[in-house]
Amino acid sequence: METKIIAKGAKVTISYRVLAAGKVVDVSKSPVSFICGEGQFMPYVEEALIGAKVGETRHIVVPPQYHYGPYDPLKLVAISRERLPQGANPGEVVRLVDEFWVLRPALIREINEGYAFVDFNHPLAGKELQFEVEILGISYDEASAPSDSESPS
Repeated sequence: METKIIAKGAKVTISYRVLAAGKVVDVSKSPVSFICGEGQFMPYVEEALIGAKVGETRHIVVPPQYHYGPYDPLKLVAISRERLPQGANPGEVVRLVDEFWVLRPALIREINEGYAFVDFNHPLAGKELQFEVEILGISYDEASAPSDSESPS
C-alpha cells in the first residue's frame, strides 16, 4: 500500500496547538481540514507541512511577518482619558475607535491625569508562533493527486 504524503492539492486533516513565548495561545478543539496550498490555513504552515505523513507531528516556527506582523510602536497612542469606559484599568482590553474611525480592541497600557496610553497592536504582533501540528489524514481527489514526479521526497 502506498503511503500518502502531503503535497499541494491534498485535503489535509490536522490537530494543532500554538504557543507564543512558551504559553499556549490556541488549540484546535476538533480536527481541522483544508486543501494544502490554497491558503485556507496559515500559508506558512501549509507550506511547512508538505512532505509530512499521517501520524507525523511537525513543529513549525512562524516568524511575525507571516502572521500578525511586527510590533508597530506607532499603534501605541495617547488618548484623552475621557475616551476610556468608566472604571477601565491598565491591562484591560477595551474597544475604541482608531485613527481610521474603525472600532478596534485596544490594550490599556497606562492611565494618567487626563490621558491614557492604549495599544492597538494585536497581542501576538512581533512574536514568533510555535505550531505543533499532528497530521490526522491525507486524501486526494483524482484531479489533484500528485504524479510520482511531483511527490516530495
